[in-house]
Amino acid sequence: MRQDPVECVFQFLCSSNNNIKRIEKMVSVLESYGSHLGSAGGFEFYQFPSIERLASIAETELRQAGFGYRAKYVVGTAKALQGKPGGGEKWLSSLRQMELGAVIDALCTLPGVGPKVAACIALFSLDQHHAVPVDTHVWKIATRYLMPELGGMSLTPKLCNRVAEAFVAKYGKYAGWAQNVLFIGELSSQKVPSAVDGTAPHAGKAVKRKRVKKDLPISGGIEEK
Repeated sequence: MRQDPVECVFQFLCSSNNNIKRIEKMVSVLESYGSHLGSAGGFEFYQFPSIERLASIAETELRQAGFGYRAKYVVGTAKALQGKPGGGEKWLSSLRQMELGAVIDALCTLPGVGPKVAACIALFSLDQHHAVPVDTHVWKIATRYLMPELGGMSLTPKLCNRVAEAFVAKYGKYAGWAQNVLFIGELSSQKVPSAVDGTAPHAGKAVKRKRVKKDLPISGGIEEK
C-alpha cells in the first residue's frame, strides 16, 4: 500500500481517539471540499482537497460538522504544510528518502501528530515498511507473542520503542505490515472491528471516494499518548 501522503495525513488526524464509522464520516466531510468527480450508484465522488483548500476551511465550520478538537489540527496542519520548503506535497514526498527516525520527528512537527500517528503515516504512505505503530492494543499483541516477560507492565514511551524494535527483529523490513496483519487478526477474533489503530482509515483509491452527508455528527481509535 502506498497512499497519497497528503490524504493519509488528514485521514489519520481524523482517526485520533475515534472509530471506523466516525472516521469515514469525517473523511467524507473533508472530501466534500474537493473537486466533484461525478456520480455513480446514487453516490457523489470527490477528489481529495488540496492543502490550500484545507487551509482555507474555517475551524468553526469543521467543529459544526462534528470534528471537535480535531478541527484545529486539520486547519493547523494544512497551514503548517503550506509553510514547508517547496510546499506540503513536495515536503511530504521528500520524507520517503529519509530514515524512519527522522521521518517520525519531521511528522511530529505537524499539529496533532504524535509518534503513533506519525508511524501510521510513515507506514501507509511514505514507504517506511518497518514503521510499527504502537499503542495498548499492539502492546497486548507484543506481550502475547514477542515479549511475554513484559506482560502486566504499563505501556510507556520507552516500551513503545522496545515493542517496535521487537517487531523489526522478528519480521525485518516489513515489520509494520506484520504488525498490521496481527492487529487485524486480533479484531477478527474479537468480532469488534470498530477501533482503529494500526489500520489505515478509509483506505482505498486516493482520488475517488464515497460521500456521506456533510452534517453527520462525529466524535472520538488511535490512542496517541
